[in-house]
Amino acid sequence: MAYTPRLTRPTAGNKYYIRKANGGYSNAILGNPTDSQCNVLANCVGYAYGRFNEIGQYGYCKYLAPVNAENFMDYKGSCKTGMTPKLGACMVWEGKGDLAGHVAIVEQIIDANHIVTSESGYGSSTPFWTQHRYNNNGRWGTGSNYPFKGFIYNPAVPDEPTPVPPAPPTPKYKVGDRVIIDGQLYGNADGGNPGQIVHNKVTNITRVAAGHLYPYNTTGDLGWMAEACVKPYVEPTPQPETFKVGDKVVPIKLVDYKGTHLRQYDKVYTIMQIDKRGAVLGAPRNNGLEVWAVLSLDNIKHA
Repeated sequence: MAYTPRLTRPTAGNKYYIRKANGGYSNAILGNPTDSQCNVLANCVGYAYGRFNEIGQYGYCKYLAPVNAENFMDYKGSCKTGMTPKLGACMVWEGKGDLAGHVAIVEQIIDANHIVTSESGYGSSTPFWTQHRYNNNGRWGTGSNYPFKGFIYNPAVPDEPTPVPPAPPTPKYKVGDRVIIDGQLYGNADGGNPGQIVHNKVTNITRVAAGHLYPYNTTGDLGWMAEACVKPYVEPTPQPETFKVGDKVVPIKLVDYKGTHLRQYDKVYTIMQIDKRGAVLGAPRNNGLEVWAVLSLDNIKHA
């Protein structure tokens, strides 16, 4: 069954966040300030203790204990622990000196360095919140007074199989290929440092990084691009010229439709007639046109 994250606060009637003395499952202390609907809030201990057991829907609080947050590891019982985030796990921070530490629950895993937690805090003005946490400092975002002790894994949440990313395809294009690129460029072949976006640019492949998701770089080292944004450049096919009577033209080669060599007397000729032989060309003579020669249509061009 898919894990259902808690991204909204628990409300009245949810016994995992209500003290036993008030008909709930929890033996945590009253929250401070005490929430009117779930009276173990606001408090990180009361919240994490209730949420960890709510995930399993046991009908009572089966795992952990509502001790000082930093001591949760001592009451993990049969639960496994580790330093890698998993859904439903309880995160535990030590509190230096007189600080009591902190606990939170992992609700979403964006990647190995980025998670979303659900939390509460003793003395907080709000009984519940969610937080994006990054592990850039080794403490999942807390200050130096709160060293991270680890994750207590929730027995009710089975391990997800580690997805195996598909192998990047063998590059379709090679260095020197003339292509059209259209899309996002990146600073490296793994998709880091997004750069400019280009549209329908004709260019040449200059580098190929096989085994990467963005394997192509082009003239000018503009950036790396995915294969889906590259297509081959096809040289446009020249369209044959069309002619009609009256067009001004010049010969391409000085031979008539039979292959007889000609001498050109005028710079430009006028098409007087078009038939199966080609174009009958004439030049101005005596206030009219005088036939000069008959040339194949592929041997003339517009002037």
